[in-house]
Amino acid sequence: MIVPAYNSERFISKTIESILSQSFRKFELIFVDDGSTDGTADVCQGFEDERIRYVHQANRGVSSARNTGIGLAKGEFIGFIDSDDLWHRDKIAAHVAHLESDPSIGVSYSACRFIDIDGAPLKSRYRPKMRNVGPADVFCRNPISGGSSGFFRRQIFDDIVEPRSGDGHRYYFDEDASAPGFSFAEDHQCWMRMAIHSDLRFEGIDRELTFYRIHDGGQSAMIDKMHQGWTSIDALVRKLDPDLHARHSRLANAYQMRYFARRLIARGDGGKALDYLRLMHRHSFKPYLYEPIKTTTSLAAALALSVTPMLGKRLINRGEKRGTG
Repeated sequence: MIVPAYNSERFISKTIESILSQSFRKFELIFVDDGSTDGTADVCQGFEDERIRYVHQANRGVSSARNTGIGLAKGEFIGFIDSDDLWHRDKIAAHVAHLESDPSIGVSYSACRFIDIDGAPLKSRYRPKMRNVGPADVFCRNPISGGSSGFFRRQIFDDIVEPRSGDGHRYYFDEDASAPGFSFAEDHQCWMRMAIHSDLRFEGIDRELTFYRIHDGGQSAMIDKMHQGWTSIDALVRKLDPDLHARHSRLANAYQMRYFARRLIARGDGGKALDYLRLMHRHSFKPYLYEPIKTTTSLAAALALSVTPMLGKRLINRGEKRGTG
């Protein structure tokens, strides 16, 4: 298990506890401290467990930390968890059993529940498509979601790695931190390269095994950077698989604009949410056909929020009971 960490002392002890309490006991836990300046190192090194390995590197970003962890990992299966998220105690056991059951599965992921800053469960959850997942699904809907959900067969990283000359460091996750909004795109970029380059399959487990922590501060302000990150993913697909991009880019962009709108609604910004829903309409109206309840609820919530904030939040909460995205 690989935990990339940067200035994570506030939450990382809970993350560590959720890993060490797993029902599956035989694993290695690699912390890659990406140049933290707070007490992250003290917290990590305060846990006495022979399965833990702590590594410090100069600050190079989450992609570099994950790449470092993959290079150090010895196991056949690799999982990541961000330093503020939590796992269900059976998560490792479920994914190991899933991957061992079928050698054609390269990526195993789960449904997710969102938690608040104190770890309490929120109404919103993410239940992605679980079966018959192809590159178009990964492009349009990103079933793995963020970096804490998926477990990976090691082979799939060798299928997608693009070798670089020089120090021998392998760039499984792209480390081009100069790209606008890059830190909001590096995981989805990697999943896309897996879907396009590897013959191994994506398949999900229909259980809420991952708990994503939602931070209150700054989410609305970061949406524009997330939009820039999404633009880099769209450009990557255009480069790697022009036919896939030509057939699915409009729908993928529409879903992504709706996602941004829903995040803004959750933060109470109905006006900006409407702006993103207008962008969704420019790309495609198909989300109304494929996911009518979620899409119409998003529009109604944005409109209501612009007039009556409490009504808008009530509508989006009702929609989030059916899943988020």
